Amino acid sequence: MALSGFSTDVMLPAFGAMVVDLNTSHESVQATLALFALPFGIAQIFYGPASDKYGRGPIINLGLTIFIIGTALATMGNTIDTVLAGRALQGFGAGVAPVLARAILRDTHSGTALARAMALSMGIFAFGPIVAPLIGYFATEFFGWRSTFGSMGLMAIALVAFNYFKLRETNANLNPEALQYRQLASAIITVIKHPQSRYFLIFACLAYCALFTYIVSAPRIFAVQFGMTGLDFAALFAFSGLGIILGQTVNRTLLPRLGILAMLRFASINLLIASMGIALLSLFSDLKAWQFVALMFWFNTSFLAIISNTATLCLDPHPKLAGLASAFYGCITNTFGAAFLLLSVSFVGQSVVHWAAVMVALTSFTAIGLFATRRDRLQFR
Repeated sequence: MALSGFSTDVMLPAFGAMVVDLNTSHESVQATLALFALPFGIAQIFYGPASDKYGRGPIINLGLTIFIIGTALATMGNTIDTVLAGRALQGFGAGVAPVLARAILRDTHSGTALARAMALSMGIFAFGPIVAPLIGYFATEFFGWRSTFGSMGLMAIALVAFNYFKLRETNANLNPEALQYRQLASAIITVIKHPQSRYFLIFACLAYCALFTYIVSAPRIFAVQFGMTGLDFAALFAFSGLGIILGQTVNRTLLPRLGILAMLRFASINLLIASMGIALLSLFSDLKAWQFVALMFWFNTSFLAIISNTATLCLDPHPKLAGLASAFYGCITNTFGAAFLLLSVSFVGQSVVHWAAVMVALTSFTAIGLFATRRDRLQFR
C-alpha cells in the first residue's frame, strides 16, 4: 500500500532541482504525478482479473518488475520527456500494489473486519507522506535528484523479496476465465450496477481529486506562500502527514462502535472545516505557515478515512470478484483524480486561494452527499 505514496512523495523535495537540471517548467515536473497516476489507475483493471486467474503472488512480481524497469528509465533520463516516460512505466507497474493489497484483504476479511483492516492498511500507506519527503530531501541534497528514483527501486526490490519469501497465496478460487472479454465486461457491469458500489465510488473519486491536488501543489505553495523549500518543506510536509496515523487509529478504533457511515460523515466534516479554514485565512488575513500545516494535519486525519471506508463499501458486496472489484475501484479513482489534476493545475498554479477554493468545493460535495445517505443503503455479505 505504501509503494505509490512513497514513489510520489519522495520526489517532492526534488522538484526545484529537476526544473533546473532538466531545463524545464514547474508544470512539466508537476506532470510527473499525473503521468504516474493515469497508467497507475488504468493498469489496475488488468492486474485485478489477472490475479483472479493466476493468483496474487505472480502478478505482484510482474507489476513490480515493470516498476523497476520504469525506475531505471527515469533515473537515466536527461530530458523531462524521458523522465515522464519512465514515470508512466513506473505507474503502470505500481498499479499492481494497491489493487492486490485490497484484493488480499478482501480474500481474508469482510464487513467491519474488512473496514478495520482497510484502516490499518491506510495507516501503513502513511509511510509515504511522512518518511518519503525527508528521504527525498537528503537524497537530493547529497546525491542529486536522480537518487530519489534509486530509493524507489530499492523499495520495489525489497517488496519482490518479501513477496517471494513471505507472502502466502490468498486466492483459493482461481478463475481461469477471469481475463476473457465477456467475463471481464460482465464483472465490471456487476460492480457498476450495484447501488452501494456505484454510490460510494463517487465519494472515493472526490477524495482522490483532493489528495492529488494537495500533493502536486504543496511544493509550490510552501515555496511561494511561505518561502520554504528543502528541509523546511520536507519536515513540515512530513509533520502534516502524521495526521494520517492519528486519523486511521481513531477510525479503526471507533468503527465497531459507530459504524462506517458515521465515520464517513465525521471525516467529511473534518475535511470541510480544514479546507474552509485555509480558504478564510487566505482571503481575510495573512495565512501563516504554522496555520497551514496545522489545518493540513487536521485534513490528513480524515481523507484516508474516506478512501478506506468507501473502498470497503465498494468491495464488500463482491466476494467472488475481489480482484476485479478492487481493480475497478483503483482504476476509476486514480484515473478520475489524475484527469482532474491535469484540468485544475493551471487554475491552481501557485495560488493558495485558488487551491483552497478547489478543496472547499470537493469537500463540500463529499459532506453533503454523505449526510444525505440513508443508513439502510448499506449492506454487507
